[in-house]
Amino acid sequence: MVLIKRSIFFIFIPLLSINILNGCSFNDLEIGERAPPSEDLAIKRDKERRGVYDAEAEEETLLSGLIDNIRGASGNNSSGTGISVNTFLWRASLDRLSFMPLESADPFGGVIITDWYANSETSKEKFKIVAYIIGKELKVNAIKVSVFKKIKNDNDEWVDKKTNKVLSQKIEDAILTSARKYKIENID
Repeated sequence: MVLIKRSIFFIFIPLLSINILNGCSFNDLEIGERAPPSEDLAIKRDKERRGVYDAEAEEETLLSGLIDNIRGASGNNSSGTGISVNTFLWRASLDRLSFMPLESADPFGGVIITDWYANSETSKEKFKIVAYIIGKELKVNAIKVSVFKKIKNDNDEWVDKKTNKVLSQKIEDAILTSARKYKIENID
C-alpha cells in the first residue's frame, strides 16, 4: 500500500507540475512588442533594398530582378561589375596578397582573409592579413589592412605578437599603387 502511494506521488506530482507550468505562457504579454510596420513602409523598405524606384520595375518578378542584378543589367545604369566594392582595389588586393594562402575572399562584403604564412618551415614567425575594402571609389581611406603576427617561443608554441602599424600602411600603399595602375590601364 505504501508502495502504491509513493508511486502515485512520484507520478502525479511531476505530471501536475508540468501541467501547471505548461499553462503559464508569456505569449499573452505585450512587453516590448512593437506594432508591425505598415504595409506602405514595408514596401518602401523593400524597394530601397532592391534599388527599385520606378513603376515599371515594380512589375518585375523576384527571379528576373535577381538575374538582372547578377548580370549587372538592372534598370538603374549600374556599372556592371557585379561586386559591391571598387574592382581595381579588389583586383590589386588579390594580386598583392597572392603569395599567401587564401582563406576567404568575399567580393560582396569586400573582405579578403589570408591563412597563416611563414617564409619557410623553420621560420620563427608567421603572418596573417585581413584586407577590408570599403566603398566603390578608389580612395586612400577605401582600404584597411590588418596584419597579425605569431612568433614561435622556446616551447615551440605559437604566441601572438603585436605588429607595427607601418607594415599595414606599407601593404595598403602597395595595394593602392597597384589599383591606380589598373585604373590607368583600364582607361586606355
